[in-house]
Parts: sequence; structure tokens; C-alpha cells
Amino acid sequence: MGKVMRQYNEFYIKLQKEFKLAHNMTIEAMPAKFSNKDYVKKFIYMFPDKISRLIIERNYWYGKRIIKKNLVKIQSKRMSLETNDFILETSKYIRRRVRKNILSIEERKTQADEIRKKSLAKLKLQTIKRKKSLDYIQEINPSYLEHYRKRFFKTHDLHERLEIIRELSKYDSKEVHNFFYAINGHVRNQSLKKEVQSYFQSLSLPFRLSRKKKGKTNFIDNEIVTNRKGPEELKKRLYIDDLEKIKKFDIFLSHNSKDEEKIITFYKKLNKNGQVVYIDWVNDKYDLKREWCNTSTVDIIKERIKQSDVFVLYFSSKTLNSQWCAWELGYADAIGKKICIYFSEKIDRTIIPKFYFKYPKLLFSEDFMVKNHGQSDIPFTKWKENKK
Repeated sequence: MGKVMRQYNEFYIKLQKEFKLAHNMTIEAMPAKFSNKDYVKKFIYMFPDKISRLIIERNYWYGKRIIKKNLVKIQSKRMSLETNDFILETSKYIRRRVRKNILSIEERKTQADEIRKKSLAKLKLQTIKRKKSLDYIQEINPSYLEHYRKRFFKTHDLHERLEIIRELSKYDSKEVHNFFYAINGHVRNQSLKKEVQSYFQSLSLPFRLSRKKKGKTNFIDNEIVTNRKGPEELKKRLYIDDLEKIKKFDIFLSHNSKDEEKIITFYKKLNKNGQVVYIDWVNDKYDLKREWCNTSTVDIIKERIKQSDVFVLYFSSKTLNSQWCAWELGYADAIGKKICIYFSEKIDRTIIPKFYFKYPKLLFSEDFMVKNHGQSDIPFTKWKENKK
């Protein structure tokens, strides 16, 4: 039996034990006579959090190449993660149990409803936790993903490898997940693997830290890798590190940080529109913390504007009180960037400086459109590609 199949067997047995209590509670809510279909239906009703966990685990394991090849063997061993199969297989002895006291219809219904209520509350908390993590992660692939992936396996510099992991941990996509799973399987340094583990745990996704490899160990296997943080360190990397130089963003999003919740909703829509957005507290969250702001921050912002195809200003009433927004807009204009402004709320035009109205407007209904003065609306992606 191969390594992955052994891991799967261990996982299946462990998951089976985790579901035991849920099965004991489900059987109490069943009548004296019931079919397999009735039992599965009742379990799904009572434990939506368990079903959600089962689906996530199934997608994780069935996505592995070795597991895919052995699915027939897995099914023949009755170790399938398909919902109906798993529920029936892990409850077969409990369902055969002779019960002396059968609850009344009303008691069974009350018990099932109470358990479902608690299960839904757990599922809600898990969903909130995942959403909160995703607020600061872009759900799209960066253009430099492939370059970073190749660079990771070519370099032996642990600090450079950590930099690559931390950069790609700012994105959530199937390609990033697969790359991080590969790191877990091939890299010997435990510190780097734990960095990957933290990423998956923050997103409530399945992850098993691979065991230390047997045989001769190298001193770097147990080295704890840490990189310096701060605007000065990032500024140095911007000028000398080609990993920083190759970064490209579709949009530099200028905004007032007090609009954070609105900005999260807005940039998620841009991600769905296929746009990789630069936001300082998302893309440079390790180095550009508000309390660290200094003269180096100015130079970093300049470079990030240069690395972006388009400059978008998210305009709200709070923008009027932001010196940064006005400065960033002026700099983007001075270096010839394409600029458009998204007016997020209705504000009295008389209190808005007139220079804001000289730029095209970014509109959003079902899709992003750009309204240029005296011209018909044009899709944002098309406008972005057109030469200035």
C-alpha cells in the first residue's frame, strides 16, 4: 500500500470515530422501523455542519491523483466519502442496535430540531471565520504565479522561499492550493511547511502536515525561517529583488482606510471581473502597517502605482479628508496612468473639488463600465486595454 493510501486509511478511521456521537444522536431520533434512505435523510437534516465537513474532505482527497486511481478499490473496501455511502457504512452497527425505549413522534422531532439548530450555529461560525479570512485574500490568480512557482523549486534560499509563500498566501485559488500542497509534500524544512499550514487553517480547508522525511537530515531542515518586516525592508526588496520587480496589478485602488468594509465588497467584485487589485493592507499587509508609516511608504506606493495598469479612486465622503488619496491621484496623473473614479455614494457636487470630475467615471450595475465625457459607456476591461 502506498503512502497516500495509508494516509487515507488513517484519515477515514479517524473521521469515522468523529461521526460516532452524531450517529448515536441520530438513531435516537428515528422511529422503531426505518429505511436506509430515511436514516440518511435524518442525518443530513440534523448535522449540516458534519455534511459540510464531509464534502470538503471528499473534494480534498478525491482531488489527489493516487486516490483517483484507486477509487474503485476504495469503494470495494467500503471506505467511500460519498455522502450516502459514508453515512450508511459508518452507522451500520449503530443502526442494527436493539433499542428498548423509542421516543414519541413529538420527542423525536423536538430532539432533531434542537440538534439541527446547534449544528447550523456551528456551520455559521465556520462560514463567518472563513469569510473574515477571505476579506484580506484576493480570490484570483496573480499574473506572476507561474514565475513564483518555478522560482520556488529552483532556489535553495529559505528566506526567498518564505517570501514566495507569503506573497502567494494573499491569493485564494485552486492553482495556489495545489502549489502549497506540493510544497508540503516535497519540502523538508518544517518552518516553511507550517507557514503553508497556517494558510489552509485560516481558510478552514483540509490540510495534513507531511511527516519529516526519513534518512540523512540537513541542518536547514529544522531551521526556523523568519524574514524582516517593515517599509524599509520592503523598499530595499523593491529595488533589488526581482521577485518584487515582476509583480503586476490590473488596478491600484486608492481609498480612505476608514471605508475598509466597503472596499472589501468592492474589490471582491473586481476580482470576479478578472482584475487583480492592489490594496496596501491586503497586498503589503506584512510590511505596510499603519503604525509603521514613514517616508519609505511614499516610495513604495509610487512603485505600486507604476506596477498597476490602471488607477481607480474609490470616492466617498471620507475621501475628502484623505491627503493620501489626493496625493496618489496627482502622482498617477503625473506619470500618465489611466485613471477613473468610482463615486460610491451621492455627495453634494458643490463640496467636491472640480478636478475630480475631469476623469472618467467607473460605474457598476451587473458589470463594470466606464463613462467618459461626451462618449458612450464602455466595458471596463475594454477601456483598460485601450491606449490612453
